Amino acid sequence: MIRNRLEKLRTWMREQPGGEVGAFIVPSNDPHFSEYVAAHWGCRAWISGFDGSAGTAVVTTEGRAALWTDSRYFLQAEEQLAGTGIELQRMGIEGTPTIARWLAEGIVAEGGRRVGIDGRLFSRAAFEAMSGELAEVGFELVPTEDPFAEIWADRPALPHARAFLLEEAYSGEATADKLRRIRSAQPTGAVRLGAVLDEIAWALNVRGGDIAYNPVVVGYLAIESERAVLFVDPAKFGAEDRERLRREAGGEMRPYEEFAEYLRRELGGKTVMVGSEGLDVYHWGLLSQTGARIRKEATPYGVISAMKAVKNATEIDGFRRAMEVDGVALVRFERWLEGVVAAGRRPTELEAAARLHAFREAAGGAEFRGESFETIAGYGDHGAIVHYEATPESDRAIGTDGFLLIDSGGQYRYGTTDITRTYHFGTPTTEQRRDYTAVLRGMIDLCAARFPAGTRGAQLDVLARRYLWDEGRNYLHGTGHGVGHFLCVHEGPQSIRMNENPVVLQPGMVQSCEPGVYVAGRYGIRIENLTLVTAEGCPEGFLRFEPLTLCPISLAAVDVELLTADQREWLNDYHAEVYARLAPRLEADDERAWLRERTRPVE
Repeated sequence: MIRNRLEKLRTWMREQPGGEVGAFIVPSNDPHFSEYVAAHWGCRAWISGFDGSAGTAVVTTEGRAALWTDSRYFLQAEEQLAGTGIELQRMGIEGTPTIARWLAEGIVAEGGRRVGIDGRLFSRAAFEAMSGELAEVGFELVPTEDPFAEIWADRPALPHARAFLLEEAYSGEATADKLRRIRSAQPTGAVRLGAVLDEIAWALNVRGGDIAYNPVVVGYLAIESERAVLFVDPAKFGAEDRERLRREAGGEMRPYEEFAEYLRRELGGKTVMVGSEGLDVYHWGLLSQTGARIRKEATPYGVISAMKAVKNATEIDGFRRAMEVDGVALVRFERWLEGVVAAGRRPTELEAAARLHAFREAAGGAEFRGESFETIAGYGDHGAIVHYEATPESDRAIGTDGFLLIDSGGQYRYGTTDITRTYHFGTPTTEQRRDYTAVLRGMIDLCAARFPAGTRGAQLDVLARRYLWDEGRNYLHGTGHGVGHFLCVHEGPQSIRMNENPVVLQPGMVQSCEPGVYVAGRYGIRIENLTLVTAEGCPEGFLRFEPLTLCPISLAAVDVELLTADQREWLNDYHAEVYARLAPRLEADDERAWLRERTRPVE
């Protein structure tokens, strides 16, 4: 099936009116550069068979194809690409060629020097970077029409989920006030264009369901001096919400398809603020043709992204509330799972994920809006697949010999959660205990850090890795990502990872702390909490991380003797806080007794 699809694309490439396209690049994203996309834009998954959230496929008319992805998906991609003829290129591994180098080494035909892309799926910045890399080896990058509009016969339609406005009681700031702040950061009379969906959702206090797990609405946004124009299917909103947006924020809704015409007809000669990472090269070209005075954002992440990352007091309180509700669900889930395994039953990975969802739904009630991403429940060697997805074919019973890694999260109207815990229901081996304790120690040291204002995440990353490095272990994914408030579970602009990121950590930012270790074919271990950057309790000019997540950290595989006195103190203080915050929310005495035991001090 995949080979047939590749041939359809190659036929389309050979028949291009401007001349044959010798190679075509298919990224993971949609026109809004989303990490997770609606089914309509699942082109890379459709053409390759690999359905991880990150990857880029390249197909040549000469019969070759390859897919680049990062370490989270190496094992998954290897399995899903088997038999397709698509080569797996492991990003971040020494010797892996870039796309440009791979093409230079493989394409020799004279007609193959043109490399095509759908211009709607590449930001201006990405297009310029790729153009430069390809030019160095003699290739030309050319925007084309969308080939999948022709070759994907049963392509899903654009999403049409219902949308709504989030009340200020949850957002903490009225839409009109957000728009005033945004306008104050641009020249008088300028128009700001936005295509990134979570930025649009934050700016207008809009939420929807167009992308699974991400409560966003597919659309574009133009912030003018006196009005904000949202290009979206207006039928997604009720009449009351449409009127409220108009009345409170001067908001106007137009059909999604009219964005291009708006650029052509209404922005000529105007000053237009555009982020080079926030508008695709196709629409950028239309804007350029109008004579608009385009001003790029001063930073790659943009004004709205920077504002959104620093949570206000209402949002922070919402996160804390979400953690308590989520914590109750997790306590009940872990108690159930531990009990059934101890009784000799062997629930499967899919069963565990379904039960966890049910506990969250029961705890959150009407405020629960689904999961924040698809639950990762991997037992044994499945845990070594960083973003493992259980299927009916791969579903495995949970036993007592290996680790069970569960990474999950919930969406609530007042906040978003993301947590990973790793369990062992038997007697861990010496190696398992060593690795688990090394991950835990790194997680504790990072969460306990105090650091000067102005510190970047890359300067702290080593704290989470140092004990793994002592053992000759490492992990290739980032240690921490920003988290949206009832928005995308992964957001920027801050991060904690080995790669340099110029964004400094600021009070009000929420991010994960999630070191791990993955032993292929055997087990995976990851422990993750969400944290809040705060100055509270710090010397002047310093910051720290406040743990937000409330859930016991399994002690079954901890080698307590390896913990320093400070690490034991942090763990005991954290568990005391977990008990103090969650116990009043538990109705049954046996639940509180279970939690008391799982949060007992270590000595």
